[in-house]
Amino acid sequence: MELFLSKISLIKFNSMKILYRETIKEFVLPLIWANLIMTGILLLDRIFLLIDLLIKKGVSFRIVCELMLYSLPFVLSFSTPIGVLIASIISFGRISQDNELVAIRSLGINPLKLFMPVGIFVLTLSLFMIFFNGYILPESMYRARNLLADISQKKPTLRIYEKVFIEDFSGYVLYFGNVDEKTGNVKEVSIWQKQGFGLKPTLIQAQEGKIFISPDEKYLIVRLKNGTISELLPDNKYRHINFTDHEINLEVNWELIRRERKYRSPRELLHKDLYKRMLQSQKELKNLKNSYKALEKKQNNDVTNYYLSEILAKMNSKTQEYLRYSIEIEKRHALAISCLLLLFLGSGLGMLLRRSGLGFGFVLGLLVYAGYYIIFLASEEFSYLIKISPPVLIWLANFILIPSAIEILSITITEESFLKRLKRHFVR
Repeated sequence: MELFLSKISLIKFNSMKILYRETIKEFVLPLIWANLIMTGILLLDRIFLLIDLLIKKGVSFRIVCELMLYSLPFVLSFSTPIGVLIASIISFGRISQDNELVAIRSLGINPLKLFMPVGIFVLTLSLFMIFFNGYILPESMYRARNLLADISQKKPTLRIYEKVFIEDFSGYVLYFGNVDEKTGNVKEVSIWQKQGFGLKPTLIQAQEGKIFISPDEKYLIVRLKNGTISELLPDNKYRHINFTDHEINLEVNWELIRRERKYRSPRELLHKDLYKRMLQSQKELKNLKNSYKALEKKQNNDVTNYYLSEILAKMNSKTQEYLRYSIEIEKRHALAISCLLLLFLGSGLGMLLRRSGLGFGFVLGLLVYAGYYIIFLASEEFSYLIKISPPVLIWLANFILIPSAIEILSITITEESFLKRLKRHFVR
């Protein structure tokens, strides 16, 4: 008898191992595909910017790839939760559609055990996303902003546009009515030469001219014919000069100069630095409140009222600063933990609707995540208005996911509404 029971236990143990392995395989493949597709879709916005940088700014392909790499963590911070949701809908929808859930019940296995391997996997992923959102994401955003700022200061490749004011050359604004790109001939030329702060620019006009690069490739030379130079002198006198030939040398900076900038916005701060600044703001706010209370007890006069209003303005500013830091911390945590909650919601929806397939999973997953993200953004805005400390309102979207997932899973696994069971329990 004991031998028989041990064999049954061994069979059950082996069955569970196979079940866990197959569930993980069923989940991971859609997760990879969903992540890849969503990352590609979300990166489309960046691709157009990168193409523009490559063509108009003359940025090297290596720098463009570097900027793409820095853009990737921001996209992954959103595509990962979406990928988990879509993968859970597809994998658990297929399990339910193929009546595997019925087979599992018939073997006396609790369907909730299906979630054990996937749950551990996604829990690990959520913990990694906390680290990812706290350190990798802000660092990549900081480097991307730095690189974009450097690129913005780089002069464009020598491509002059017709009927466009060009301000890419220091001290000059250029306008060409007509440009022949093959010969470099230009017509209807107007050039404003800046003279300094508070002084009117000198206006140089010509009906025709030619533009070309100097032999050392350091200057763009604008050679004008039969034009005029008009300028307003400091003593309010006006000077008008006619010329037959006039040449302007405009310095061209072809190199991308990399600079390191110290400033970081709250979104670009590493988690440890963000936490330090939040505590510092909290401490300063507390000191301001104590100063305000102490000043209120003094005699009421114009001087006291002035200082009170000044402290109050500082308190409002410091409160906003504290909220920016604390909300950013909560946002990072909430988005990371949403992976786990979306797993249970998506798996419940998949089993309830008994449908699988990549197309169905994507459509339903995107609709659900769109609703989640709208609530998430709204809760962030309300966190600034309501000024609750700590800003727990940022977790509202996640709090809504919890009862939704419990109710749907209860219907699919126990075939009874959790709310009805709860009501029946309290009624008794």
